[in-house]
Amino acid sequence: MRSGFVAILGRPNVGKSTLLNGLLSKKVSIVSPRAQTTRDAVLGILNEKDKQIVFVDTPGIFYGDGKLESHMRRAAFGSAHQVDAILYLIDVSDPESEADLKILSSIDSEAPRFLVFNKIDRVHVEEARAKEAIFHEAFPDFPIIETSLLENFGFREIRDAIDPLIKEGMPFYPQDSLTDKDKAYQAKEVVREELLRFLKQEVPHQSAVKIDSFLKKEGGYEIRGRIIVDKEAHKSIVIGKNGQMIKKISMSARHELERMWHDHITVLTIRVEAIPGWRNSPKLLAELGYGD
Repeated sequence: MRSGFVAILGRPNVGKSTLLNGLLSKKVSIVSPRAQTTRDAVLGILNEKDKQIVFVDTPGIFYGDGKLESHMRRAAFGSAHQVDAILYLIDVSDPESEADLKILSSIDSEAPRFLVFNKIDRVHVEEARAKEAIFHEAFPDFPIIETSLLENFGFREIRDAIDPLIKEGMPFYPQDSLTDKDKAYQAKEVVREELLRFLKQEVPHQSAVKIDSFLKKEGGYEIRGRIIVDKEAHKSIVIGKNGQMIKKISMSARHELERMWHDHITVLTIRVEAIPGWRNSPKLLAELGYGD
């Protein structure tokens, strides 16, 4: 039996959660075209006959000044410690390279690194080769893997690259485990995913979700929670005219959770609360699960 850890790092919105879900063929991390979707390190556990690989999906790394941004950055860099390999995702269609070069130089880890150039279908061959040359010059020992994850291209190459690095050892988690996150956490994230989907401007990134009550009863799950926003004006936007937006978010989240869990959600109620400055309050961040 073999087992090991693989960290997935990169800037926001490069495809880290899409990669994790694709490697597992199951949804573990929420996905959105909006940046800063993932806020925590999320484990996705791949169980095969002869091995267990624990993938660590991490928040997108960027250098914001707030306490929430600082938490996300520490969660990402901290996930690079004591792993067997690092998959660093790069958006090959983004002409900017300096931020990725800076981040790669800042990762404190002895683990082998692979540069995963995603969205390869969006650029001409010449553009891809020019960008790859920049990174090869800076990090000649890091192999490059080309992918288009939304088109299911490159997953096999990634699996083949990391497989030799998975060493002999007992599984870290039970063989039927898919993630380290419980269902209350999954419910919180799915509500946030729907918030990101329906409200595409700044509101989702200035919001958080807290599950206040999570009960499993005979007929299904009863879930009650809150969406916390930074401004009263945002509260009105999330609720919507006659409560239509929050109803749409709640219904869509309920359907997605039932699909994921193959079980009924008998109650899913979400209220909206405005707490100015929550993203820079250590106490509130800790209550919301973003503390250190």
